[in-house]
Amino acid sequence: MSPIIAHIKTFALALLGAVRALYFKARQSPLEAEAILVGIILMAAAIQEPGGAPRRTDGRIVISGEAVEPNALEETFSAFGYLLDDVRTGDTLVPRLIVSSMPEGLKDIRVIDRRKRLFFRLVLPLILTTNESIESDRARLLAIGQSVDENSNEEVDISPENIIWINDLAARYNIDPLEDDLTIKDLVGVLAVRVAPVPTSLALAQAVEESAWGTSRFAREGNALFGQWVWNEDAGIVPTDQREGQAYAVRAFATPLDSVRAYAKNLNTHWAYTSFREQRAEMLNTTGDTDGWTLAQTLTRYSERGEAYVESLHTIMRVNRLRSLDDAELATPEDMKQMASTS
Repeated sequence: MSPIIAHIKTFALALLGAVRALYFKARQSPLEAEAILVGIILMAAAIQEPGGAPRRTDGRIVISGEAVEPNALEETFSAFGYLLDDVRTGDTLVPRLIVSSMPEGLKDIRVIDRRKRLFFRLVLPLILTTNESIESDRARLLAIGQSVDENSNEEVDISPENIIWINDLAARYNIDPLEDDLTIKDLVGVLAVRVAPVPTSLALAQAVEESAWGTSRFAREGNALFGQWVWNEDAGIVPTDQREGQAYAVRAFATPLDSVRAYAKNLNTHWAYTSFREQRAEMLNTTGDTDGWTLAQTLTRYSERGEAYVESLHTIMRVNRLRSLDDAELATPEDMKQMASTS
């Protein structure tokens, strides 16, 4: 996406947020000038010189070029003390090492255990980074919801900034509160089912299954880890054995992280995974945690193989002890500084 197009898109989102803020303010109380003012301020903030990339403050290190190849990756991971067994036992955090592309050399690794370890170590930070962003949005969403619940018998006074934010969140998760005539309380409830992380073990198992341990043509050429189809051949990689009469492609991505983000959004928004979201919401409401093994059983629609697909995911999770990685945690920016200084 060019800087100018991204610039226009940001402005449009801010404008939409301001309009929706006015709508919700009108439903809750008389129209306030404050809502208009905040909307204008946010739109003005969106108008900046194209090409000004936001600074990353999460401490991540992007690995690119020759450093993405297997030998170099393994050296980098080892320098940061990043070993899967230590992650499983909780003795080490997962460093924020983000590959810019899938290693071409994965397919050339003949020692299967070595290929597996490297694949898990390069994909795990991508999944945790994606979930971290989702969890941040979820925390803010639930805080707004708690405010609404505490004032259920009174006039709810939500800041225009939060109203704009929650409507932007709704747009990102394919919900239109205006079309469905949702109040803020209703919207929080609907979004809480969608804005939630994907269990690490499940995401890892699906990445293995859909990308053949990162060696598939789609993974190597398009950073595609989850086999997502698109019905526009220009937006992806056309399979060599494409079915007759069907014009589809496997969606390609600029980076593997983009692929993981798109996968999470797919599970969190597509109608085919409603059961996944509902069961996950029930788990979070009752135990505060999720179970990737159980949730895999809801994904029979992810593949035409149906139940056989779920059995394959379970096998991958069991053989590779993936459930032991569900509690893996990302290193903080401060942790990353310390890791880098000792590497």
